[in-house]
Amino acid sequence: MRLNKSVAIGAVAAIATAMLPMLVLPASAATVPPWEPDPTALGTLTFFNASGQVVTGGSDLTDLFEFAEASTADQFLGTKAELGFAQPVPNGTPPITGTFPASPLSATSVFPNASAPPPLNTATNPVVSLGPADANLANFIASVTAQTAAGFANVFQVRLYTTGPGGVGSINNGGGYWDADVMVDPTAGTWQEIYPNQGATTATTTTSLAASPTGSAQQNASVTLTATVIASDSTHPAGSVQFEQDGFNVGSPAPVNSSGVASLTTASLLPSAPGGTQLTAAFVATDSSSYGPSTSVPVAYTVNPVAVVPSVSGAHQAGQRETCSEGKLDFGVAASYTWLVSGKSIGTGASITVPGSAYKKALSCRAAVHDGSGPSSTATSKSVTISLGKALKDSKKPTLSGAHKVGKTETVRAGTWPRGAKFTYQWLLNGKVIKNATKSSLKLSKADKGKKISCRVTAHLAGFANGVATTSSVKVTS
Repeated sequence: MRLNKSVAIGAVAAIATAMLPMLVLPASAATVPPWEPDPTALGTLTFFNASGQVVTGGSDLTDLFEFAEASTADQFLGTKAELGFAQPVPNGTPPITGTFPASPLSATSVFPNASAPPPLNTATNPVVSLGPADANLANFIASVTAQTAAGFANVFQVRLYTTGPGGVGSINNGGGYWDADVMVDPTAGTWQEIYPNQGATTATTTTSLAASPTGSAQQNASVTLTATVIASDSTHPAGSVQFEQDGFNVGSPAPVNSSGVASLTTASLLPSAPGGTQLTAAFVATDSSSYGPSTSVPVAYTVNPVAVVPSVSGAHQAGQRETCSEGKLDFGVAASYTWLVSGKSIGTGASITVPGSAYKKALSCRAAVHDGSGPSSTATSKSVTISLGKALKDSKKPTLSGAHKVGKTETVRAGTWPRGAKFTYQWLLNGKVIKNATKSSLKLSKADKGKKISCRVTAHLAGFANGVATTSSVKVTS
């Protein structure tokens, strides 16, 4: 749902004025809302007016600001930004956490925005550029139920989401967002940013990351990620570090100890794409009003895939197709397959037509997986025993040639059968077997005159049941 831009600002203001008296002003404004720092947030927001000046409060709830900038870069590769509001609703006793009803979103705007005022025109972090009704908090307040719990009353969260081509962006990758919290004075009709505290002196932090073993590891092997955090005032602030692989969380946030170190040992790193993978560590301070967040320089890493035992499916019969599968492969991982009969290679590819030579033997498939030019890992399926193939069939019926006359020789052409087939013959007179007439030709005798001659052809091929076909009969003349 998007904010209705067709509603006149004056009408929205009238609705907000009617609704605001219902809100309850807390006795004292909390310096940090009880849900902050929000564990779902990717960072915080800074608000700006049309001139590019930082805005931390105001007296117009229908148009809070014109621009909002995220505190960190978008690792999800978004190209557009959207603004939304959320209302914290307490749960638990005491209400130190909360739920956040879904918020409407503004229209999207492209970033970077070269037409924005300085310093936003050169900003590389996500920036949302807003229209007249896009930062309308009054409209949102009118749509929700007022909260009265301490720390929640009259406090609203502002969120920035990103999106872009191909579904990338924070809004399509786990719902991450950048946020800030504002408190409304319902009597005066004003608002004030309370998190982050833009007026406070915030020490910057630097986070570094190391991985052990260094450089590379096999999939499913344990890798220890260690982050070290230090502030610009040379202290090690308390907080937590979220380790990430290519922008996706690895495990839960790890606490930072008194030496500024947070670590995580994991066996859940995914195989690298052909170009490798990047590991990062994102730090968020417990006292975010005194210490800023920081993200480490990406560490290039390679996670070599490990093959799982492939499965073989099919009829397990000579002449039929068999298919080999490694199952669903991780992004960037490719698989190749080799077919084995009694341990010897007979072909490659994800599927194969089983040759007759495999009859009564063990057929298996060996899968090799790799990412790009990295090393391969192999695994071999359980073997299956191949059964006798179906009876051979001719694609062209056998035929007779000759004069069909007494004293002349009649010859049979076997027709067309699967490659490699060999043949035996049986001549028939009026459909009955002629004793010892088992060659590919037969000299017709006087006894054959007036009768019908034909030949039954039997095709033989190792691993398959015999195929039988009979020529059309012809009448023997004098």
